[in-house]
Amino acid sequence: MIPLIKIDDKELPILIHGTSPFIGAGQFGTRAREYYRRFYQNPTLMSQFFVYFSSKCYPCIHIIPYPPIIEAMEIASELRSINVIATVEDKMDLELIARFDPAIVFLHASITDRMDRKEIEGFSEACNELGYTLGVATHNPGETIPVLEKIEGIRAYMVPINPLGLYMSPSFDSTLIAIEYARKNDKFIFGMKTLAGGRINPYKGFPFALNYAHAIVVGFTELKQIDEACSLVKKIVEENIHQV
Repeated sequence: MIPLIKIDDKELPILIHGTSPFIGAGQFGTRAREYYRRFYQNPTLMSQFFVYFSSKCYPCIHIIPYPPIIEAMEIASELRSINVIATVEDKMDLELIARFDPAIVFLHASITDRMDRKEIEGFSEACNELGYTLGVATHNPGETIPVLEKIEGIRAYMVPINPLGLYMSPSFDSTLIAIEYARKNDKFIFGMKTLAGGRINPYKGFPFALNYAHAIVVGFTELKQIDEACSLVKKIVEENIHQV
C-alpha cells in the first residue's frame, strides 16, 4: 500500500485518484473530448478505475459532485469500502457528497480565487457543522494563499505543482513561496496538475510535486498507469527515507 499522512484524526494516502480526465478538463487539450466521451458518459468504466486503484494503491478517491461521478462512486462503493475527498462549488453541494463521508472537502478554485472572505467563512462554517475538514483549491496560489492564511479553519490547500510551472499563477516562484508559507503554518498541501495536463511524465512530475506537497491527486486513463504511479510513489518515498 501507499504511505499515509494524517490530518487531524484522518489518514489519507500520499497518492489519491483524481477525476479531471473523466470530466474532460480543459488542461488535457485535444484529448479532453475523447476522455469525456470515454469516461464521463460511462460511470461503470470510471468505477472500475476506482476499484482497481483502491486494490492496487489505497482506497481513496477525489470526487466532484457531478452525477456520473457520483454514480461511479456509488457503484464502486458497493464493491468495497473507499475513502473520499471532495471538491465542491458551494454549500448546497455538500448534500450531494454527504453519503460518502469525505475526509476533506475543498472549496473549488473558481470560488476560492475570488477571495471573498465572507463567502469562504460561510463555507467553513457549513463544513464545521457537518464535521468536515476544510480545504480550499486555488489556481492562483501565489496571491490567494497569503490572503487566506488570515482565515481560521482552513486545514489544507489543493494547488497546481509541476516543474514546468504550468497553471501555477501568478508565477512559479510565488506559488512555491506561498506553499512554504502555508506549510510553516501547519497546513497540508495537496498537489494537482502535477503532470501539467500530460505534458510531462510521472518520473519528472511526481518527485518534484512530492518535494512540496504532502499528497498528490492524479487522474488516470489507463489501468497500467495506476500500477506505474503506485510503484513510482513508493520508490520516491523509499529513496527519500534513505537520504535522510
